[in-house]
Amino acid sequence: MTRILKKILIVVGLIILTISCTSSQSCSHERIINDYFNGLNSGDFNFISTCVADSIMTTEMDFVLTRNLQDLYKQFQWDSVFRPNYSLISLKQDSFGYIATISKTCKRIEFLQDSAMIYDTRIIFKNDKIVKIATIDYKFMDLEKWIPRRDSLSTWVDRNHPEIKGFVNDMTPFGAQNYLKAIDLFRNKK
Repeated sequence: MTRILKKILIVVGLIILTISCTSSQSCSHERIINDYFNGLNSGDFNFISTCVADSIMTTEMDFVLTRNLQDLYKQFQWDSVFRPNYSLISLKQDSFGYIATISKTCKRIEFLQDSAMIYDTRIIFKNDKIVKIATIDYKFMDLEKWIPRRDSLSTWVDRNHPEIKGFVNDMTPFGAQNYLKAIDLFRNKK
């Protein structure tokens, strides 16, 4: 009886595994995508670097953000200052790779629009490494709040704290720290 029970459990386990992943490669890719976003949330670039190729390209619509691992590290350093939280809302495979719907919040986004930004990104693999992450659509980005708040912040800082002027376009950790400083100064202005 126990042999039969063991065989049944093995068959059920195999069926569940087959249903949950159509192929071992897609399971592996889905795990890598989850690992990548977990690495962003934990601030662990060494972990992230195991998920991506040295020639990793990231884009936001038509704008190229990174072309290699060193560029990705610089972007990671800037982004990490804001203490982001990425949530993978959905993930589906298509003929080009994967489409992931992401919810992102951080101190900068909370100031600029009060809530999470939600966007679709295409993730492409080569040799089981992510080679491209392209933001392709914004599902929720409140530009009616975002642009005026960013511009008001920048204008106010230019007038009242010129020592941190230019923080909006400074994509370094120092620029991100100035961005947070600007937000704090703006919120606490008298």
